[in-house]
Amino acid sequence: MAARGKTDVRLVYAIYGALFGFMFPVIATLFDAYMRDMGFGISALIETQKTQPLHWIIDSAPLFLGFFSCLAGIKQKEVIAMNEGLELKVQQRTEMLHEQNEELRTMQGELEDSLHRISQSINYAQRIQDAIVTNTQELQQAFSDSAVLFRPRDVVSGDFPWYLKKDDYHFVAAVDCTGHGVPGAFMSLIGYFLLNKIVKEQNLLDTNEILCELHREVVRVLGQEQDSDVHDGMDLGLCRIDPKNEEIMFSGAGNPVYHLRDEDLMEYKADFWSIGGTQYRKRLPYKAQKFHYKAGDVICMFSDGITDQFSHDGKDKFGFRRLKEHMVKNHRSPLKDAHASFETVMDQWMGDHRQMDDKLLVSVRL
Repeated sequence: MAARGKTDVRLVYAIYGALFGFMFPVIATLFDAYMRDMGFGISALIETQKTQPLHWIIDSAPLFLGFFSCLAGIKQKEVIAMNEGLELKVQQRTEMLHEQNEELRTMQGELEDSLHRISQSINYAQRIQDAIVTNTQELQQAFSDSAVLFRPRDVVSGDFPWYLKKDDYHFVAAVDCTGHGVPGAFMSLIGYFLLNKIVKEQNLLDTNEILCELHREVVRVLGQEQDSDVHDGMDLGLCRIDPKNEEIMFSGAGNPVYHLRDEDLMEYKADFWSIGGTQYRKRLPYKAQKFHYKAGDVICMFSDGITDQFSHDGKDKFGFRRLKEHMVKNHRSPLKDAHASFETVMDQWMGDHRQMDDKLLVSVRL
C-alpha cells in the first residue's frame, strides 16, 4: 500500500508539471502582449514568434520540461509496477523454495528412518544366517584341520558352506546361490533346508541323486514349472566322504572339486548345468565321480566369486590357475593359515577394486 501511495503522488506531480509547463508560456505570451500593447489575439501571438523567436523559445521551455516530466512520471510508474511484480515473483519463489526445502528435510528424515530400519533388519538377517547356514562348528569338530573362507559382498550372502554327517558318511558342500545380498540370502536358506531334508529325511546318500532331487525341489519351491522365465537356483560342489573305505564321491553343478596330494593337484569337473530353472531339465541326471584319498590329502571347493574377482586395475580375473598355485604352494600349512594367506593374496589382487561377488572357499584335510 505504501509503494502504491508513493506511485500515485509521483503521478500527480507529473501531471502538475505538465500543466505548469503548458500554462507558463501562455501566461508569458499574454504578459508580453499586455506590456507592449499588442493585444491578446492569435495574431499577437504569431507576431511575437516572428519578432522575438528566442524569447518564445525561452518562454516555451517549461512546456517541454513539463511534457518530459509527465512522460518520466508515467515511465517511472511502469518501472515501479514492474519492480513490484518482480519482487512479488521473488517472494513467491522464495516461499516455494522454503516449502520444498521443508519437504526435502521431511523426506530425508523419513529415508534415514527407513534406512535405519532396513539396516537393522539386514543385520538381524545376518545373525540368523550366521547361526543357521554358515555355522562351521560341526565341520571343524569332524575334521580338525579344516577351514572356511566366507566373505559376503554385502552384509548377507548367497554363498554358504554345508556339512552333514549321515550314517558313516560326511557330506561337505560349497554352495553358490543366484544373486547376493538379501535375495541370495533367501536362496541360501532354501538350499540349506532342502539339502538337510533330502539327506536326513529322504535318505538319499549318493551325491548325484542328491543333486537331482535338489533340482526338482528348487523348481517346485520356486514355482518354476509354471514360470519358465524364473531361473533362480544355485551352483555347488558336493562331496561324500567315506572314512572306512577312504573314498570320496563327488557331484557338481557348475563348481568342481580340487583334490590335493602333496604337490599334485587333481581337478574333478562338474556338470555344466545349475540347480533350479527349467532351461536344463532335459540334461538331468547329474553324474557321480569316485576317487580314493589318503590321510593328509586335501579337498577344496569354492564359489565363482573367488575366480571371477577382478584385479585392482580391472583388467584381469583371479582365475583358476592362481587358486591352484596358491593351494600347491601352501599344501603343508594348516588350512586356517593357508586361508589367511590366501585372503592376503586376494586383498592385494583386488586393491581398491570393489568386490564383485560373494566369496566362499571350503578346504578339508582328510
